[in-house]
Amino acid sequence: MIEGYRCISGPDTTSDGYPLPLTGKPLTKHNVVVKKEGVELKQYPERFFPKKEDLGADEIRLTCIGSGNPIVRRAQAATGWLCELGNGDKFIFDVGGGTVQNLWSLEYSPAELDKLFLTHLHLDHVGDYHVLFDGMGWARNAPLQVWGPSGYTKEMGTAYFCELMDKAALWHIESKRGLVPSSGAVSVAHEFDVSQFSPENPRLLVYDENGVKIYAFPVIHCIYGSVGYRVEWNGLSFTFHGDGSPSTFEAEQAKGVDVFMHEGFLDAETFHQKAKLPLQNAQLVVGEHTTGDKFGMLMNIVQPKLGVAYHYFLDDDTIDPFYELYHQTCDLPLVLTQDLMVINITPDQIVTRQAWTNPLHWPSPAPPDKRGDMTLATRSEAAIPKWIKDTLITGP
Repeated sequence: MIEGYRCISGPDTTSDGYPLPLTGKPLTKHNVVVKKEGVELKQYPERFFPKKEDLGADEIRLTCIGSGNPIVRRAQAATGWLCELGNGDKFIFDVGGGTVQNLWSLEYSPAELDKLFLTHLHLDHVGDYHVLFDGMGWARNAPLQVWGPSGYTKEMGTAYFCELMDKAALWHIESKRGLVPSSGAVSVAHEFDVSQFSPENPRLLVYDENGVKIYAFPVIHCIYGSVGYRVEWNGLSFTFHGDGSPSTFEAEQAKGVDVFMHEGFLDAETFHQKAKLPLQNAQLVVGEHTTGDKFGMLMNIVQPKLGVAYHYFLDDDTIDPFYELYHQTCDLPLVLTQDLMVINITPDQIVTRQAWTNPLHWPSPAPPDKRGDMTLATRSEAAIPKWIKDTLITGP
């Protein structure tokens, strides 16, 4: 089981007392945030093990399946989150490169993970789309449901993206016809119109089922068409903001949530040195993101119980600088995200841990009500020519 990816013979904390990355501990000093004083709090194991811990009927569990950036690292997939609710619902928010192997390691059947919400179409937020999509036969035998914003043009919107991704998988889909069920080899786009946003209509209700409400709202990131989401269920709430430069507008949309999930980014000088980018380019990139001090300014407006900073480059020497900038403007509880960090939100408390997962996991079987259409289609017309098929070695 994976706890971290490193062995440390010396200190396992930073100079300021935060855990070092990949040591099996959340990068925070606020592992537990108490929401209600004077009540008996549920006790959680120090670490989360998939399939070993039931989710309470009144809980939300958030698991980071990707905490990183376009520069995908072995220990940091690009951006992605899994949301699980105590009513059994599950939602994926963004699916950047490397995220799906973390998602599968949580040992759910892909048949249970058919709802994907995209904040925008940067590749570090959609790069594992086809890996998630490919549930044919062995797992998800129903369409992948995808929510996301429209674009400045039709070609820049979520629906067109899904259409092209389906087309890009055509050879793959045709090759498996008649071998395994193929009813899951299609995506269904639920595109919402970003032109409907306005000062008078700052957010749109894009999902309203089973007591769950998910709202979309615009964020400032590079060009128009990026959004964040606010999830409300059973008196609990969180926001996920994709990427973006901080704004009072998005902070207003997140006011009062239990957990405020927003990207965090290196300062320009450090990014310039680490990524080997010219300083001018580093400054331009950082200008589209949120440094620690600005993260704190957002937190002061939102006033959540816990702030969560993802999309950050984790190194031993980058933890303290982010917190130092953050504490120049805010002192509310905050955690810097690592892959497979788990947050449980209850009416009484918020608990942050790391998951232990099996790197050689197999998928779980689909629940009976999620098996979908198992019918086999006819084989593809793109048959292998007889002259080469006749050379097939069939056995001893």
